[in-house]
Amino acid sequence: MHSFHPLRRLLRRPRWDLAALACILGALAPVAPALAQSALVSHAEQPSRLIRKTTVYQAPAGVRLQAGDIVESNAGLVQIEWANGARFALGPASSVLVNDAGAAPSASLLRGWGKFATGAPGAGRLALDAGPISLAAAGANGILRLAADQTELFVESGAVTVDENGPGGARAIAVGREQYAARPSTRPFAVAPRAPRLFVQQLPRTFLDPLIGVAARARTAAPAPQREIAAADIAAWSDAAPALRRRLVAQFSARLDDAVFRNDIEDLQGGLPEWRDALRRQRAATTRANRPLNHLF
Repeated sequence: MHSFHPLRRLLRRPRWDLAALACILGALAPVAPALAQSALVSHAEQPSRLIRKTTVYQAPAGVRLQAGDIVESNAGLVQIEWANGARFALGPASSVLVNDAGAAPSASLLRGWGKFATGAPGAGRLALDAGPISLAAAGANGILRLAADQTELFVESGAVTVDENGPGGARAIAVGREQYAARPSTRPFAVAPRAPRLFVQQLPRTFLDPLIGVAARARTAAPAPQREIAAADIAAWSDAAPALRRRLVAQFSARLDDAVFRNDIEDLQGGLPEWRDALRRQRAATTRANRPLNHLF
């Protein structure tokens, strides 16, 4: 029998049963040591893409994560687990930045869909942000979506307090069980008693099932390097909040020494103030390096 989900009554489409899948995987996979003190890609329907510093890797289930890593899904679901039991799953074509992979689990949704699950209050705590909102989940499960026009949240169980950083300053809003909240690009954050039909229709079907912890049975794996990051990869995160974009620019600006990357960034991201400043600094540094030295004075 399928577990009840508050959004399931609005859907009639078939879906994958993630709980059953987790049981099958657990039966087939060799038992590994308990989750170490770093976050782990515990399940991936397809190998995920991992961006560490400026290098892109292929990351199957079993890869351990570091602070600053970016994990991207392909067409299937990818699940991340922390040592405290907190879990975060990416829907298809989605990406997340792992801010803290250890004792204080924290992540930023960069685009697409994410589902979080935490234990009882005080255990399994997970700090999250997506666009202009942030929250600390403890004893709560829910779904986040970051799109170009708005940020959306649905709380499946428990309750969260959402901090909104808007033009009028910061404010805290409580979102309870089965409530839906959205922050459109042109309006303040607002809470509704139920999710709209469009949100439910677009929801990844696997998100209707609970996130099952499978980290203890994940076979240890190493990421395989593929290439250096390209400007097109970064362009997909343009909807991130300005503070997060500044962090990403600081991470990837070392690539500006590559002429192809620099030209592509100017074309795709040159209109963003964070990249405009980085490009200006890079040009100034290049000019100083190429200036001839006068050894007479």
